[in-house]
Amino acid sequence: MSEFALTRAERALFEALRALDVPCLLVGMGAALVEGAQGTTQDLDLWFGRIDSAKVGEAARRAGGFYTSGVGLQPPAIGGDGLERVGVVLTASGLEPFEAEYARSREYVLDEVRVRVLPLERVIVSKRAANRPKDAAQIPLLEAALAARRGSGLTD
Repeated sequence: MSEFALTRAERALFEALRALDVPCLLVGMGAALVEGAQGTTQDLDLWFGRIDSAKVGEAARRAGGFYTSGVGLQPPAIGGDGLERVGVVLTASGLEPFEAEYARSREYVLDEVRVRVLPLERVIVSKRAANRPKDAAQIPLLEAALAARRGSGLTD
């Protein structure tokens, strides 16, 4: 998707995660936008099957940022200049285990970086299961994008 612009640090993070063989998925509205839905988001939510703190920390360092594994109620986080949009997702509502969702994910090239993306159909499942008002508000838009995708023959 050519309109999806990553910061230099985000590109470096995705490249490093791939180079370090750290499986992750872009989920949520970020994934929906890559899959062709219209809308906006301020987040790039990354779902990791299992967080290898050393590797994720190294990837963040290579991107000029940092990784914290979280303490107490504070969840893990990736941060730093140009990484402000990156969020770490520990669980994805309504979805199968990470490995199953990763197997059905799609690969895109965003700003010359390969990224695994949760399919739009699965984003909708997750948004429904989350049952939050902000997610419910997005569902009609996502369903319309999915219908348009199916009508154009773009789904698997």
